[in-house]
Amino acid sequence: MRDCGRAEVYAAEAAAFDGTDLEVARSFDEVSTAIGAVVGGAWWPGPPVRVVPARRDARSSSARRIADATTVIRLASDQLTIATAAHELAHALAGPAAGHSSGFLAAYVDVIAVITNLDSLDRRHQLHVGQLREALDAVGLTVGRRGWPAPPESTGTAIVL
Repeated sequence: MRDCGRAEVYAAEAAAFDGTDLEVARSFDEVSTAIGAVVGGAWWPGPPVRVVPARRDARSSSARRIADATTVIRLASDQLTIATAAHELAHALAGPAAGHSSGFLAAYVDVIAVITNLDSLDRRHQLHVGQLREALDAVGLTVGRRGWPAPPESTGTAIVL
């Protein structure tokens, strides 16, 4: 079965995130920790997730559902970035049949909103969400409706006393 929208999603990712810190190479532990923070947070409405390194010769990362409904995310060594973590988490949330559909895009936008606002001292608010939405629009992709609760609004400013 053809994964409609795959090339367009990759083009949108490049337009949205190339040159940003979301594409900075990190260690496996850093990326795995970011994934764990999203999945272990109060919002995560998806399945359990396990993160493992991909085979040494793997050229891309992947997310696959296994028998007990856990999603295994395999991170390729050349793709150890927060952008890749968000992409694979979106696959986990949208489900195995979603491919790169509008449902996947809804999950992707929500995961970007959460993963870029984990650090209370370095929250991105809607910066990267806006970049992703603009890039998706530019390649003709539509973000679908979510089938899960919206992520909490963690993008507000701090209250000064």
